[in-house]
Amino acid sequence: MPFRFNLDAVLRFRESVERTEKAILRRLVGEIADVELEIKQVDLKQIQLREQRERDLSQTVPGVHLTEIAEHEMLLRQVASDLRSQLAQLESKQIKQMAVYQAARQDRQVLSELRDRKQRAHVLDQRRQEQKTLDDLFLSRWGDDK
Repeated sequence: MPFRFNLDAVLRFRESVERTEKAILRRLVGEIADVELEIKQVDLKQIQLREQRERDLSQTVPGVHLTEIAEHEMLLRQVASDLRSQLAQLESKQIKQMAVYQAARQDRQVLSELRDRKQRAHVLDQRRQEQKTLDDLFLSRWGDDK
């Protein structure tokens, strides 16, 4: 039995692939937004710590307290650096995933257009057949009237 190409089944598969790739892209966009928010929060904490250190320097506070603030600032700088690195990786993944999604979308669109074209051709063929039948019927009746 020869293989029969089922356009609707292939189209449903392509739509499924497109939805999957779009979901992956959306997940990446969400992760990027989360990391950007974390970076803003860390930056805000760094600003608050600097302000705290400046206030503490104008007062008499134990050196241990200033050391703790300095260590916390270093830790926050490292966290911010790690987050920025993670953000760069996610943005790179997003660019790649966008290309994958666009390819999947284009594949689906090509098949959709092919299916639509086939459907239009089928409808047109049916209309021609109906018109031919009507013409034949008319001609047979017209011929009977003579």
